[in-house]
Amino acid sequence: MLQSTWDNSFPVEPSQIAQKLGVEVVETSLGGEISGALIKTKGRDPVILLNEEDTASRRRFTCAHELGHLDRRTGDLSEFEYIDFRDGTSSTGEVEAERFANAFAANLLMPEDAVREQAATGHNAYDMAQYFGASVLAVRNRLSSLGLPR
Repeated sequence: MLQSTWDNSFPVEPSQIAQKLGVEVVETSLGGEISGALIKTKGRDPVILLNEEDTASRRRFTCAHELGHLDRRTGDLSEFEYIDFRDGTSSTGEVEAERFANAFAANLLMPEDAVREQAATGHNAYDMAQYFGASVLAVRNRLSSLGLPR
């Protein structure tokens, strides 16, 4: 997905990637613990909703997470109908589809080569969070998944 839609600048903007893929991204009030949703109605393009009350880094991760759900689906997307919510259970690791979407988002926002380069040049998690437009926790999780010091 990055190869066909990304201009190699950081931070990666998943909402721009979504738009290039024909997915509308809407920031709105979702209330509660809902950070975002992927909505697909039969015969219509998918829509990603982001909670406007979340931080920019959280909205960026949520958008990338929802793109992960979209990427995982196969076949003719015009035939699918579904709603996927990103809420507090998305990060528990209990549901395989959520683990996939979280890993997809981390890979999209923090490509392995760029993370390794940042780590090799001595940048800490706080510096990397700024560079990638991610939370410190997301950076630490990504470093850990790559076997790098957090």
